[in-house]
Amino acid sequence: MERLHPEDADAVLAGWKESLAAGTPWRGNYRIRDRDGVYRTVVERGSPVRDADGRILFWVGINLDPEALHAPSGIMEQSGVSVDELLRVTAAILPVGWLDPEDAAVRITVEGREYRSTGFVEAYPRQESSILVHGRVAGRVEISHREGEESFLPDGHSVADAVAARLGRILEQVQPDGNSGRSEENYRLLYEQMLESYTLYEVVRDGDGNPVDYRIVELNEKAADLFSRNRDGLIGRRLFEVFPAIREGARIIYGEVAERGVPVRRRLQEPGSGRWYDLYIFRPESGRLAVVGQEITRQKKAERALKESEERFRGVFEQVGTGIALIDPEGRIRDANPAFVRVFGYSEDELYGMKFCDLSFPPEREAAGPLLQESAPRETRYLTKDGGVIWGRVTTSPLRDQEGEELVIAMVEDVTEWREIQDALFASEERFRKIAQRSFDVIFICHADQGIAYISPAVTRILGYTPEEMLGQRCRDYLLEKAIPGWEEMLGRAERGESVEGSLIEFRRKDGSVAVIEMNSSPVVEGEKVIGVQIIGRDVSERRHYEKLRLQAFEQIEQNIEQFAVLADHIRLPLQVILGMADLLEDGPAPEKIREQVERINAIVKQLDEGWVESREIREFLRRNELI
Repeated sequence: MERLHPEDADAVLAGWKESLAAGTPWRGNYRIRDRDGVYRTVVERGSPVRDADGRILFWVGINLDPEALHAPSGIMEQSGVSVDELLRVTAAILPVGWLDPEDAAVRITVEGREYRSTGFVEAYPRQESSILVHGRVAGRVEISHREGEESFLPDGHSVADAVAARLGRILEQVQPDGNSGRSEENYRLLYEQMLESYTLYEVVRDGDGNPVDYRIVELNEKAADLFSRNRDGLIGRRLFEVFPAIREGARIIYGEVAERGVPVRRRLQEPGSGRWYDLYIFRPESGRLAVVGQEITRQKKAERALKESEERFRGVFEQVGTGIALIDPEGRIRDANPAFVRVFGYSEDELYGMKFCDLSFPPEREAAGPLLQESAPRETRYLTKDGGVIWGRVTTSPLRDQEGEELVIAMVEDVTEWREIQDALFASEERFRKIAQRSFDVIFICHADQGIAYISPAVTRILGYTPEEMLGQRCRDYLLEKAIPGWEEMLGRAERGESVEGSLIEFRRKDGSVAVIEMNSSPVVEGEKVIGVQIIGRDVSERRHYEKLRLQAFEQIEQNIEQFAVLADHIRLPLQVILGMADLLEDGPAPEKIREQVERINAIVKQLDEGWVESREIREFLRRNELI
């Protein structure tokens, strides 16, 4: 194997292993090297069999050029019943190896016996090779072609030489040399165990000489399995009696081969069971018809499944809302679906042949080529036919077509509207962030399961902590113990979807002092579920302190008012007594002096009365304006 396939030995052996494991025929294209060191491309086919001793054999047929020889390889082994039949089959089957088999013909001469294919004409140009058996010329192989030498393979007599050499080796095995029985046994095993079915028919004609049916002369076990009958019970039976359902389909095909002698290959379905067969039909000699075939039902099912898959893909391709284009290795558009046409505004004919990069927005065209090599989704700008600019999310993936060409599937989704929404949202978030970053009040968002998700820089001025220190922490860890019930009440209302204003919550600053924060809270909703709370807080600690001082001052005013009233009442009565006593005294300096001092004291009391009135008026004003 290494001498024959220096480059592909491992691949060939791997193919054989798969064939042995699955029990299916094997086929492959490889390069072989002949004894002169010349390499040739070949098609190889084979099948596993067992000999009489239970050994696994693997028979292989080689076509020397897959373009010139596409007949079933190994056909010489497939006949395998007798030397005469082998030579007849070989002569009949070789012409099909040419692309125009009706112009090719073969004649094989061995030991004076002649075997011809239909249409052999000695006048046509031909190739000849001698058949050597045990070192002597036992015959020759002649291949003729109506069109002359240009129809033969470029490397001379390779086909004729290969056929002659193979026939020589077979004839050596069946010549009397002590091993003929063993050779006949091995060929019988090949005939019986090969995976292809083989059936030999005798043509049955009507009174006008037209072929109307085919009597079974010989068949192997594989063919008997296809008939679902015992082989001995099939010998002598007519084909259309056994399979009447195929009469209409097979009558014309079999009749043409029987009449014209031109081999054909057909795929036919048995109407009754629905099974499919790949048949090679040829005329080994006048009046007989041979059929080599194998069941391909699985293959047909696979082909049908592939076709259905392709039809489904085509349906998706045509109806999906995402634009899809098929790109060739040069970056040109091979195919585009209706959605792709709608996105860019070009017709299918206009898109065909355009380069995919030509659709890109001009400043981004240089990056469009490498973009086809990336598989991750990417957003980029494109130019439509009317000159508009759109945003597209493009995803690419490689694809190998049936001819092995590397293509690229490009899927483009128009995300212009989504992009505009995202840009507007981003701008809004930026504005919010700038406001929050510069706000005098602290703004923070608490998630139920993540703690503080965001907190503005104002927290440093109010509580002394940096935002980084508080992110991910629980708010309640910074509260005074007595403030926790009020905090939990506010969160409970937020969980019910309520907004709360004016909650006063006491926090512990980083330096240990207490800050009173007045809070307005609202729920954070995602998918109709409350996931947290958003809070705006203002430090009202100083205001609360001054309010206490103001209340203390108002209390003092109240006390003063009361004292003024008491003092005035307590002073007036003694003054009246003193003034009455002065009136009882004789005129003189003393009474006058007493009266003067009483008037002075009355003036002071009058001032106290006026202060009391003014204090009351101030108190009423403060109360009216809700400052107390």
